[in-house]
Amino acid sequence: MEIQDLDKIDMEILAHLQKDGRKSFTDIADEMNTSVGTIRNRYNKLLEKNVLHIIGWIDPTVVGYNAYARVNILVTPTTLKNEVANALLNLPEASFVALTAGKQDLEVNLICKNNIDFINLMDNVIHKIEGVYDTNTTVYLKVLKWASHNISSPLTTKKLKAI
Repeated sequence: MEIQDLDKIDMEILAHLQKDGRKSFTDIADEMNTSVGTIRNRYNKLLEKNVLHIIGWIDPTVVGYNAYARVNILVTPTTLKNEVANALLNLPEASFVALTAGKQDLEVNLICKNNIDFINLMDNVIHKIEGVYDTNTTVYLKVLKWASHNISSPLTTKKLKAI
């Protein structure tokens, strides 16, 4: 993935949308003291460059998905790492998949309706993927915060002031 050059205006638009993804271009333009056309054009470029993704995020617990876990996976032989990762990417229960450094090769976050479904997924699917040698699981009892990365964090804000 190519890193995009974003200026202060792009970052400010992104910050507005993080606070309220349904905020109108008119409201953003008014608060930024710029034209609606500027906001619309920048917004469309952010979408085209895959900087911005529009999704409807659903709180899984509200719709009955109450078993959430992080599973770290050791792959042997390691040459199968990409094949295992691709198998995990295709799981509807997977909300996050990453190659990792350290003792484990992969991390996957899984969301299931309940613990029985989670156990069945582990036993009948994940442990049967060729190359999965060992797993280390953390079950989340209660998620206290769901959020995307806050681009207006102090570090990001400090970088923007330099622009």
